[in-house]
Amino acid sequence: MTRSKRLLCSLALLVAVLLVAGPAIAQDGLRAELSRDLAQIEEKIVGLADAIPADKYGWAPEEGVRTVSQSLMHTATANFFFPSMLGLAPPGGLDLRALEKVTDKAEAEKLLEQSFDHLGKAIESAEDLTAPKSYFGQDGTVAGLLHAGLSHNHEHLGQMIAYARSNGVKPPWS
Repeated sequence: MTRSKRLLCSLALLVAVLLVAGPAIAQDGLRAELSRDLAQIEEKIVGLADAIPADKYGWAPEEGVRTVSQSLMHTATANFFFPSMLGLAPPGGLDLRALEKVTDKAEAEKLLEQSFDHLGKAIESAEDLTAPKSYFGQDGTVAGLLHAGLSHNHEHLGQMIAYARSNGVKPPWS
């Protein structure tokens, strides 16, 4: 076989490998990005939940606005809810409608951590992150749905930073 034929065969083999492995490599990269974002947001929200004193869990900036515990449990509820849209049900016996009623700091922190684990399982177990998925009346992908869940967490991280600072609590990472 001539050198040019060997080169052409090698190039054809490389293209074939990339066609087969390329989507899997892209999936792994996307999954890693989602997981990294989840780990960072979890560290901050759980860190704030821990740093805010238990006697402030009933505090709200004004009447009719979620308290600290309600905000944390709203975040936990969403972390259980987003995976359910992918068929990953919340842990048995968990009533998502009742979570915002949890006011005990230890129980709230436990549920919050469980919710982040659950969202992480959804990221890790999603077979095809690029598969089409409709959510909240829009067409998107599985990755888009998971990203929406992470964005929701970022929104409430900002809220929890404001709540913490309003109560004289410095975010642990700052």
